[in-house]
Amino acid sequence: MTRDISTPRPPLGSLVIGSTSVIGQAIAHGLAQLGPVQTAGRRDADVFFDLSQPDRVPASVPPFDVVVLAAADFGGPGIDDLIRAEQVNAVGTLAACQLAQRSEARHLILISSVFASHVPGDPHYSIYSLSKRHSEELASLFCSAHGIALTILRPSQVYDAAGACRTHQPLLYAFADQAQAGNDISLFGNNDARRNYLHLDDLVQICTRVAATTTTGLFNCVHPDSPALSEIAQAALSAFGQQGQVRFLRDKPDVPDLPAQLLDPALHAAIDFMPQVNIHQGFEMIRQHRERTA
Repeated sequence: MTRDISTPRPPLGSLVIGSTSVIGQAIAHGLAQLGPVQTAGRRDADVFFDLSQPDRVPASVPPFDVVVLAAADFGGPGIDDLIRAEQVNAVGTLAACQLAQRSEARHLILISSVFASHVPGDPHYSIYSLSKRHSEELASLFCSAHGIALTILRPSQVYDAAGACRTHQPLLYAFADQAQAGNDISLFGNNDARRNYLHLDDLVQICTRVAATTTTGLFNCVHPDSPALSEIAQAALSAFGQQGQVRFLRDKPDVPDLPAQLLDPALHAAIDFMPQVNIHQGFEMIRQHRERTA
């Protein structure tokens, strides 16, 4: 049943699906600025919810204003990996939409990925790319039918100071490790490929402001700058104050460029915020965290 999402009512808080994900935990902390926050997930959550079991959506959940889906499966090459990623990312998104509907949420924020824009032939195109695009399309279909405002955010490669994002961003943290040790940083091939890294703090700010303003639409969520790998490596060396050099191993295979991801002016105009942490500041934050926790 379609609801009138403009009807005033007292704020009810937010539900973040992804109770154990790095991004989910950070977003939950940010949304606490706006009101009460609960989490949903398979463990350590206020609401038990398993994206891999879409037929077991809780029949009764507390009411929320905003539901954020910040969990995903990254898949793999095997058939079981393909099935699991599609089940969690695509079918699981439909289950999350149903959970949002049952909680009477007015706004669903889907944390997708720039990889959802990749097509066959692009470097790193995978079941993750395909299933995340399916998740976007299914969320759009459901929310349109049921009167739920929808925001789809496509962040680029997300990193943080503590290294919690290392699993998915091994290259960036390898640069930090080599710089901290005073070693040279070696880059493969002759192509000085560009990458776009978005600091987790900036993603949290964007998501929080999207929730506060009910900004809707499909948006790239990227940093304004996409530095070359040599620039990223040099930023790491500078942050740690070491004398290592950036070297290209010309006899190695080239590192491919990724499809360009452009900043979305409409998003940042609507929320009055631009990503603040550039790659130099990001490595400084990594260094400072390591020094504090050494």
